[in-house]
Amino acid sequence: MKPLKVAILWHMHQPDYRDPVSGRTLLPWTYLHAVKDYDEMLRTAQEVPGTRLTFNLVPTMLEQLERYARGEAGDLWIEAAAKDPAKMGPEERAFLVEQFFSVHADRHILPYPRYRELARRKDSAPRNPAALFEDQDLRDLQVWFLLAWSGYHLRRDSELIQYLLGKGQKFSEADKRQLLDLYDQVVAGVTERYRQLEQEGVIEISVTPFAHPILPLLCGTDTADQATPGIQLPAVPFCHPADARLQVRHGLSYVSRCLGERPRGMWPSEGSVSAEVASILKEEGALWAATDEGILAKSLSGGLGDRRRLYKPYNYQGLPLFFRDLELSDRIGFVYAHWDPKRAAADLLGRLRQLAKLAPGGVVPLILDGENCWERYQDNGHPFLVELYKGLLADPDLEMVTFAEALESVPSAPLPRLEPGSWINSDFCIWIGHPEENTAWEWLERARRDVNVEEQVQALLKAPEQPIPETILHLLRAEGSDWFWWFGDDHVTAQADIFDRLFRRHLEALYHEAGLPVPQHLYQFIKTPKTTAVVREPTALFSPIIDGRISDYFEWLAAGSADLSAGGAMHAAHSEFSVLHYGYDKHFFYLRLDPEEDLASLMGPSGVLEIHLSTDADWIARVRPERGELALVETATGKTVGSGTGACERVVELAIPLQPLKLKDGDRLAVSFLLRNDGQEAGRWPAEGPLQLPYRGESLELDDWFV
Repeated sequence: MKPLKVAILWHMHQPDYRDPVSGRTLLPWTYLHAVKDYDEMLRTAQEVPGTRLTFNLVPTMLEQLERYARGEAGDLWIEAAAKDPAKMGPEERAFLVEQFFSVHADRHILPYPRYRELARRKDSAPRNPAALFEDQDLRDLQVWFLLAWSGYHLRRDSELIQYLLGKGQKFSEADKRQLLDLYDQVVAGVTERYRQLEQEGVIEISVTPFAHPILPLLCGTDTADQATPGIQLPAVPFCHPADARLQVRHGLSYVSRCLGERPRGMWPSEGSVSAEVASILKEEGALWAATDEGILAKSLSGGLGDRRRLYKPYNYQGLPLFFRDLELSDRIGFVYAHWDPKRAAADLLGRLRQLAKLAPGGVVPLILDGENCWERYQDNGHPFLVELYKGLLADPDLEMVTFAEALESVPSAPLPRLEPGSWINSDFCIWIGHPEENTAWEWLERARRDVNVEEQVQALLKAPEQPIPETILHLLRAEGSDWFWWFGDDHVTAQADIFDRLFRRHLEALYHEAGLPVPQHLYQFIKTPKTTAVVREPTALFSPIIDGRISDYFEWLAAGSADLSAGGAMHAAHSEFSVLHYGYDKHFFYLRLDPEEDLASLMGPSGVLEIHLSTDADWIARVRPERGELALVETATGKTVGSGTGACERVVELAIPLQPLKLKDGDRLAVSFLLRNDGQEAGRWPAEGPLQLPYRGESLELDDWFV
């Protein structure tokens, strides 16, 4: 009996977490998964001689690894982990307590007394838990959060990590610095390890299109209706197959530049395929492509009533295709995590032996996420993987192969039809159909049209040797699937607001690169934040002196206030302002900000404070600290429509003329603040979405009189 070929693909994927406007990395998952999973999975493959695996890499993940290796990432979370708590302000301390328990509790908090104690302390005070944490508590929290991201090999081989695990508490700043230095070394070496193991023939590397987009939807959002008839589509369709082709081409070429030139297969993002996408993959030189068995069932006449039809490669218009075994792949991803590792491996091996009898000489593709599931496994999945790899190598009825090897040894069957869909329910409903998702597609289409990139995209496709300009790279990143994954109601994350922000920032950067004004809607969130700013209304009309000083206690006594720090997981990224005071008289709308340090020194000599205002129309008020002048510009026309005054001394006081705003009693004025230095954004408040400030006009004075 010919052995069944077992082709395992581990998909390694993180989106680009860098804010393209500020240049800061807003989420740390690429760095932390590099420590715990990317390096770890490769070491485990080396540990079992003869192992044959395929690793699928997303180019935007490799980009980030290279930035970390060069020390250019500017990761806000890693910087928060590195900072001495004794030098932290209240918001920074609150951020640690809010975010540094973001690990699997059963595996990484409950087994460790100190981490468990800190978690219980946080839970005991839901309103202001950071107040219960002293400096040493926060330092211990920093170190335990980092230790939770150390994988099996680091815990086994690193004397430092063994020492820290044994110490358990009262960590020093030196302890933490050594741990971060170790992690930096691991992260910097991951790309080279991929290159080395592929050159040695230990692994095959396949690729996903550059920014992990849903290719069929780039080719046309109406493709979703083919998979789900009657789905609610965006009001304005998105239909740009040239973008899909560029995503594929740039993804393949980027990985070749990083890891060496060679033909490579492709796992299209989320296994999303269509007939048009298959043609693009074939024409762009993909060695093979893979998707889910549900797509094969829809494409074959008679479906998969005969399971033997699944365990072979197919050929669609010249493109070799593999279809993953859904149940076995999902058993690794979702079932085995809390089993005894030996029992879990034995169960999977037993199921594969049954398939070997059903389809001798065939191939079974096991394809799944190669990083996220291991945090739920004992020892980061190492015991399970070693048992699985050794069992596959020892069984004469089973043979480990890469996908390219399977293609060489198993004849492919013709596939006359390829239905559109993804690995999730064989449709695209995760990324389109919900009002939030449809809004994102409409904004993407509008940005692409406003910036008018079609000629650039076509020119790049005709001259592939030309470097891709930043304008187009921003477009490609905005087309990534991850932003759409978190829109809608299907998935929940504490950082959903950050994914929302990153999507809009990529569009914002697209306008910046093209030298065009950024539409006001991009400053507003798509996904309603979990927390909203608390706004207190003014109690009376008042007219403060705009001099940058609080010279009289009663001057702002009637002012309303609004919380600038609420609204998102990363509100602590910019902590210069936390509260806005506001109010108005018959002629001006007044704003006051109390910075933690002198605003002029914070911004530098070329700094500008921008106040974005919106009702039925949009305005920007710009203030330079040294001039004391405020110009109100109508966004749509770029014309200056009014002037006021601004003073930036101990506090920031602003007077914005009311007449151009045309506010009526009962209106709400949307307000947000941007700080620019040398033309680059240095801060934004609130972190997510503008404040909605109520305006009651002269009726406020009447209400006060009756009181």
